[in-house]
Amino acid sequence: MNWEHLRAFLWLRWRLRVNQNRRAGAANVWVQRIFMIVGFLAAGLMLIASFLAGLLVLPKVSAPVLMLVWDGVIVLFLFVWMTELLVELQRSELLAMDKFLHLPVSLTGAFLINYLGSIFSPGVIVVLAAMVGLSAGLVLSRGISMIGLFPLVTAFILAVTAIGYQFRGWLASLMVNKRRRRAIVTIAGLVFVLLLQLPNLLTQPWRVRQLPEDRVEMQREIEKLDRALAAKEIEKGEYRKQAQAVRKKYRDRSPSSWKLDDVERVAGGVNLAVPIGWLPYGAKTSAEGRVQPSIFGAFGLTLIAAASLRRSYMTTLRLYRGEFGSGRPNQRHKGLVAIPDVAAASLSMAFLERRLPWLTEQASVVTLACFRSLTRAPEAKMLFLSPVFMVLIFGSMVLRGNANPPELLRPLIATAGIGMILLILSQLAGNQFGFDRNGFRSYVLSPAMRRDILIGKNLALAPIALGLTFILVLLVQLVYPMRIDHFMATLIQPVPMYFIFSIVENLLSMLAPMPVAPGSLKPVKPRGIQILIHIGFLFLFPLALSPTLIPLGLEFLLNWSGWSSWFPVYLAVILAECVVVAALYPAALDWQGGILQQRERQILEVVTSKSE
Repeated sequence: MNWEHLRAFLWLRWRLRVNQNRRAGAANVWVQRIFMIVGFLAAGLMLIASFLAGLLVLPKVSAPVLMLVWDGVIVLFLFVWMTELLVELQRSELLAMDKFLHLPVSLTGAFLINYLGSIFSPGVIVVLAAMVGLSAGLVLSRGISMIGLFPLVTAFILAVTAIGYQFRGWLASLMVNKRRRRAIVTIAGLVFVLLLQLPNLLTQPWRVRQLPEDRVEMQREIEKLDRALAAKEIEKGEYRKQAQAVRKKYRDRSPSSWKLDDVERVAGGVNLAVPIGWLPYGAKTSAEGRVQPSIFGAFGLTLIAAASLRRSYMTTLRLYRGEFGSGRPNQRHKGLVAIPDVAAASLSMAFLERRLPWLTEQASVVTLACFRSLTRAPEAKMLFLSPVFMVLIFGSMVLRGNANPPELLRPLIATAGIGMILLILSQLAGNQFGFDRNGFRSYVLSPAMRRDILIGKNLALAPIALGLTFILVLLVQLVYPMRIDHFMATLIQPVPMYFIFSIVENLLSMLAPMPVAPGSLKPVKPRGIQILIHIGFLFLFPLALSPTLIPLGLEFLLNWSGWSSWFPVYLAVILAECVVVAALYPAALDWQGGILQQRERQILEVVTSKSE
């Protein structure tokens, strides 16, 4: 490596940062200085606190408990490091050296500077200070056998940051295609959220906390109290008190799930098998007087870091050579891919030329074209993944503990999940013309009836929305089994909800359209009145869907009043409601089609406006 080039890169990086701060203004410079001072103070405090903990507190604990302490430190480090990695994900390198390739610069020097820049981040420095302080305190309190923690910590930091840098290089090769850039960043964020919830998903919902016979007995006692309340033999306050006592009794009888010995045994096996756990495992063995695992662990982590850096360097080299393209075939390969491209184009044309039953030709074309656009647009794919993660996160919260909801509450849980999915999709359906951007001109110039355009928009989103709600209902039925009539009614429930949802979102799309940047879900400089209208419709959303809860409410009232519940009230009324809503939907579309025809010029001006 040429050290002159290395010093030049360091100076260039410093000069770029100074220029950025000057352009941002004096306030930004002072804010950055304050954050820098706070970061140094936090690192110093963490160093002192962890040193005192290792010197005064941890000498009294056993070696397995010390391993669990280091596991917690590792988890904290990975959380901070992954958060900062996610923030910097859109930039693969600190220095865009492809602009300087005509100069006699060293690629190795640029690679080294970028890698070192990925290591020295504020959050990582704070946690690293805690690791160093903890290691120093343990060496002074437990003896010279803990000296192996220092090379272990160094090798761990190198391995994790090298793997992360390799991951960023791989993403950089993918992001050469600009169409995939924003999708990758958003999906990475959603995956990060899922990883944070992974321990909760693995431990809470699937943990058996109560014996099956105890569940049956508890359900019988709760049903007995329900009948007593329906017959007005007890008051509501007494009912709640006795129900809580019954649940507490069976919760106390349930077997304990995890003990400290089990946690230590499982953590020891995982740390030994997974490389990121070699640091906690080395701390445990060093506390027991065995230094060989620490030496082998440091050596293994160093090899992993070297292999990752080598791989990252080769990826950077290929990227600078132009071996990663934007997805378009090279000129010399065009002849090889011409036939598949023609076949794909003909298949796409065949899909768009299909005629859907019970629809006019114009409505069928709009439906198929919008559906194809939804399945190909990166922003739509991002949005469709959001309900999946929200169901996983909030579903794990509902499943936490020993919940055993009453019979009529289980369809309500599924209905609430359906409403949550529709609320997430309202970000797309409530601004459907804004996502068309310049493509909205084709609707303005087309001779198609405006109601057919609205029908096509609604039907294009229907398979995705109804498919997600169907999966949600199946998951609720799997976890909290419902009566067969309740289960069938809950499967039908999304239909009237989606009809009403479409009417409301069509109206919102016409009254407050907002331009959206390509590949993004964020509106471009929305006006204040547009934001207020969207907020108002956000509060209107649950009120509009509330009539779909009438069937379940009727069955609840009949059961509460003591009437016989043999007749499937919920199923019968929800079927009747589907017929009523399906009959009102065409009339609402005729009315909204007239509004669209009156406002299409104003909508066109908004959605085609350019942003700076």
